[in-house]
This record gives sequence, structure tokens and C-alpha cells, in this order.
Amino acid sequence: MGSEVYPVCLPWEEESTMYLIKWIFTTVRREIETALRPLGLTSPQSQTLYILAMSPGVTNTDLEKLLLIDKSSVTSLVNGIVKKNWAVRKSHPQDARMKQIYLTEEGWKIHKVAEHTVEQIKSSAGETLSVGELEILRGLLKKILHNYRPANARV
Repeated sequence: MGSEVYPVCLPWEEESTMYLIKWIFTTVRREIETALRPLGLTSPQSQTLYILAMSPGVTNTDLEKLLLIDKSSVTSLVNGIVKKNWAVRKSHPQDARMKQIYLTEEGWKIHKVAEHTVEQIKSSAGETLSVGELEILRGLLKKILHNYRPANARV
């Protein structure tokens, strides 16, 4: 690792595991954002479309928890995808105050293209490691994540 140089890296961060995790995340995220831009999509919009495809009828509250963002950000995000006709809001059957969100046909189309694009980038990011190494890495990262979660959020 010694001779490798990481941009915007303070000298004491070169050997920091957290810095490396951050740098990998940032690099992959930038690549995803660049690939999604021609589709007229942002990374958060793509994540939202994915959630709506996997869990039709989620609410804004569900999206807050799943995307780890605040209420106003979810509202803005959902308003944007509704405006682009990628999703619609429908009344919740048990609570008229709540709205469930569903993908439109157009939303499904853009989701499929975005999902394929993101998966290609994610898989190429992990190609340098063997299946065994990836399993070990995921296990170690889960261990770190479990340690840093607030006590009330631990499973």
C-alpha cells in the first residue's frame, strides 16, 4: 500500500480502513452517477425506483427508513419521480392520510435500464476479488457495521 496515492487523502488516512471504505464508495457512486445521468436519473432516484420495483406500495415513511434520508428529502425525491411519470401515489386502503407509491409503466422501463447499468458497474467493481475474498470482505464489513449501529437498531 505504501506507494499508492489516494486523492484528497490526509497523511494519517493512507492506512485507514474507514478512509478506504469511503474512497471505494465514493468512486463507485461517482461512476454510477455518471452512467445514470444520460438516462435523466440521479442515484437516489434509481435507488427509489429499485425499492418501488421490489416493494410496490411503499409509503414515504418506508422510503425514509430504506434510503436513510429525512422526510423532506423523500418528499422531494418522490415529487420528482411522480413529475417525471415514473411513479404514482395512491390512497392507502387502511389510512387515507397515507399514500402508497407505485411504479408506472414508464417507471418500470427506466428502472430496468438503470438496474442493468448499476449492476454492471457494481460487478466490475468486485471483479478483482475472488468469490471467497468477497465473502470474507462482506463478513468483515457486516461485523464493523454491526458494531457501529446504535444499540436500538441492532438485530
